[in-house]
Amino acid sequence: MNRNSSETLVRIRGLKFNRGPRVIFDGVDIDIPRGGVTAIMGPSGSGKSTLLRLLAGQLSPDSGQIKYHPDAKKGYFEQSSVQTLVENRTVLDEILFSNPDGDRQRARNVCGAMMFSGDDALKKISVLSGGEKSRVMLGKLLVSPTNLLLLDEPTNHLDMESCDALLAAIDNFGGAVIMVTHNEMFLHALAQRLIVFQNDRLHIF
Repeated sequence: MNRNSSETLVRIRGLKFNRGPRVIFDGVDIDIPRGGVTAIMGPSGSGKSTLLRLLAGQLSPDSGQIKYHPDAKKGYFEQSSVQTLVENRTVLDEILFSNPDGDRQRARNVCGAMMFSGDDALKKISVLSGGEKSRVMLGKLLVSPTNLLLLDEPTNHLDMESCDALLAAIDNFGGAVIMVTHNEMFLHALAQRLIVFQNDRLHIF
């Protein structure tokens, strides 16, 4: 897939979402192209994760529409995603499970990219730390047949070396990425578009 394609992958029109009496956003229009990285920024509680959950289909808008290109295939990461990992599988097992073509070498390469090279790829999920489990989940997304990654604070609990590995993996990803992050390295290196929550308004740069 051409990550520089200008074809719209996601079209948002008139999006409104309230949390109780509070209006989180109202009348939002955004077009997400088929390639590149869009970063979502703003203070805690401003609606960043809410927007990502709406895009992932985990929440429904009060009004407005989110339309996806027929070819869109979503992959969603949030911190609670690690709970879906199977404790008695190895890291390699989990990556292979997300790889429909069963390409063991490709799965091994992704393990390596997520810093599970050699025998580390044979570790059981049950013995991994929280940060290591996050890396496994991100690896599963990268090997899945997705062209739209929705990532909520993917660098939380990752050390610098892991962040570098994830940055390289996202940079090599062929589709579109929408990512909630405050990581300046990711913003400077990857972001081509910014969605900024500020003063109860949403701005697009």
